[in-house]
Amino acid sequence: MPIIEMQKSHILKWLRNYGSLFLSLILLAPVACAEPQILRLLVWEGYAPEAQRQDFQQFVQEKYGVELHMEVSYIAETEDCYTALRLKKADILSPAHNRINDKRFRMFDLGLLLPLNLENIPNYADVADNFKNLDHLTYQDKAYGAPFAWGPYGLIYNAELVKEPPTSWNVLWSPRYRNHFTVADLGEHNIYITALALGYDAADLKNYDVLNNEHFRNMLARLARNSNGLWLGVDTADDLNEMSLATSWGFSLPELRQRGKNWKWAPLKEKSPGWIDNFVISHTLKDRPQLKRIAEEWINYTLSPEFQAEVLVKGLSARPVNTKTKQLLSQEMIETVGLDDATASNDMFVLMPELDRRTRNGFDLLWGQAMVQRANGQQREKR
Repeated sequence: MPIIEMQKSHILKWLRNYGSLFLSLILLAPVACAEPQILRLLVWEGYAPEAQRQDFQQFVQEKYGVELHMEVSYIAETEDCYTALRLKKADILSPAHNRINDKRFRMFDLGLLLPLNLENIPNYADVADNFKNLDHLTYQDKAYGAPFAWGPYGLIYNAELVKEPPTSWNVLWSPRYRNHFTVADLGEHNIYITALALGYDAADLKNYDVLNNEHFRNMLARLARNSNGLWLGVDTADDLNEMSLATSWGFSLPELRQRGKNWKWAPLKEKSPGWIDNFVISHTLKDRPQLKRIAEEWINYTLSPEFQAEVLVKGLSARPVNTKTKQLLSQEMIETVGLDDATASNDMFVLMPELDRRTRNGFDLLWGQAMVQRANGQQREKR
């Protein structure tokens, strides 16, 4: 028998005797663990708490067998999202509605975002209809983001010091409250509330030529001068300490309640500038399908009524987009956050507009001039 034939015979005999055992050992052997995956988030502070991240990482481990690490950075300036996308430093981001397709950033046109597979985000079905198919989230008939939270840049008041609820933005220009209120150091947003206080239409909020007049500039300067401090980024309980009034995202309200302070939203006759924050996925995951799928799982998780109730409403006093969230809240919480029908009506808000470069530069100039007058006034008071 040729040597080759003898070798074949020995191999076949071995397979008959030991092949099934060898196959069983292979199937029972532990599968080598996949390399840990890193998901980088750039979000507003409070949108990805540690407890929820741990729960999600455990979920991913159990469902996908992936050891997931979540690196979280916080947005400080509205331009941060664009910078992170351009430099490939984030995988999931939470830009506001008027930043995604801003003329400066053009996130759609530049291919910086990936479309979402909504089949992987079943909680999207419970998002309120008025938050679906928004222009800032849709491009070429595809969803490129999911709304996550919304609310006003509104006015809140200390009910212990202000007995009658304010009903107009004009209260911020009352001599009675000079140095007894605080606003954000956000020129664009303060321009909006000044325009609303003066009775300008919503369409005028993005018209620099209309707003750039002496009366408007004087009003804006008075707002800056009469404010007792300017809070940065997100309002905190410390920012509002001993104040009577404040502009607010509402994020300071939970801590104020814990401190025994009774602050409430003011029922204004004018509208308040409104915002919608969204989750989007970066082009960094274009060639990483599993991690993109996990990113969509995170978005689905944040849209769950449980996450929205615990993190948004109870933790931040922000308004949820999931219609089932309200069922998990007490009536007191619903009223405190402003989810009652009257306050939650779309008629109470005007979405902050997208601005072209000229308008944004003009608004920066207006606020810069107001801040110069504020600084000059403070110097005079010290003399």
